[in-house]
Amino acid sequence: MDRQVFRFKRFAVSHSASAMKVGTDGVTLGAWARCSGRVLDVGAGCGLIGLMAAQRGAEMVDMVELDPAAANEAEGNVARSPWVDRIKVYCADFLEFNPECQYDNIISNPPFFATGELAPDPARAAARHQGDLTPQAFMAKAVKLLAPGGAVSVIIPADLRSDWQFAAELVGLRLSRSVGLFTRLRALAPRRVLLEFSSSAGAGGEERLYIQSSDYQSLVNDFYL
Repeated sequence: MDRQVFRFKRFAVSHSASAMKVGTDGVTLGAWARCSGRVLDVGAGCGLIGLMAAQRGAEMVDMVELDPAAANEAEGNVARSPWVDRIKVYCADFLEFNPECQYDNIISNPPFFATGELAPDPARAAARHQGDLTPQAFMAKAVKLLAPGGAVSVIIPADLRSDWQFAAELVGLRLSRSVGLFTRLRALAPRRVLLEFSSSAGAGGEERLYIQSSDYQSLVNDFYL
């Protein structure tokens, strides 16, 4: 089996050229986020989340990826998928991306390291270190591209939750759904959080999702072989 190709039930993803490989974060977000209507995948990498959105029934998916090698790889993955007519890939800086439409759902597995030594691979460093794409910059841009009633969904380290929630509130978005993602059944704290922001606040409280649980298996069942 080619280790540079990750095979799902209905599509396969080549990720040799993309700095960030297929992983639990992307698959979980792609399965959890709302994917109705027009969808924008920000920092698409190899195109995993956008392809998942298309499988889940999105009417149209746009992918934005800064790294040319990753964007080219995403285009190849889209071309080999069943949804080539519903997905477009743009090699662009999200902060400078100006489409002619608005999106019902904006989804991102964003870079989140603000400090520390950069990875020796420049592409991987850009994928993991936020640079200019801070939570505030991301949300300020996202809200301009969001259709009325739309939602922004991200997966981030749990300790950055307050930063993202504050950034969303600055642009008038509220936390509408949240899930703590736990790596082990007995873990005391979540490793990641899935957050959805929209113009309407949620019911309050945060759900828990354990990667080893039947609930998690049900969430990703349509994708993993």
